[in-house]
Amino acid sequence: MEEDLRNGIAKALSAEFGDRYKIYAQSIEQGLRKPCFFIIHKGTEYAYLPMNRCLVSFSFEVQAVLSEKKNGGISQEAERVLCALKRIDCGDGNLNAFDLKLSTVDGGFKAGVIYQMSARFKEEAGELMEKLEINEGE
Repeated sequence: MEEDLRNGIAKALSAEFGDRYKIYAQSIEQGLRKPCFFIIHKGTEYAYLPMNRCLVSFSFEVQAVLSEKKNGGISQEAERVLCALKRIDCGDGNLNAFDLKLSTVDGGFKAGVIYQMSARFKEEAGELMEKLEINEGE
């Protein structure tokens, strides 16, 4: 599922920025082409609920490395990234962002996003107890 979400984020960024930005899904040692985005999966959390259900939270970070260091350009680009991340197509349909955060770093910015979905676990078939016998002592 993480890969589907990463692909959905890449598609959303590509639709917003076109070919102007290179999009990387992993770190690279050399050959970095600026401006670019790095999509980093920060973690997955499961909150278990009754009736074999759970709430799954996928945390991602999009790091933008800009070619120019100007404050006006950074804030405009950051706003466009946040708009692109609000709703992504993860293959099985659209998924809305649960939490969006933005922080500036030297030469760019980081956008943090959390996507949540509910899931249901399959119940395993087991034998049911038909009769309960209680031994009360002798």
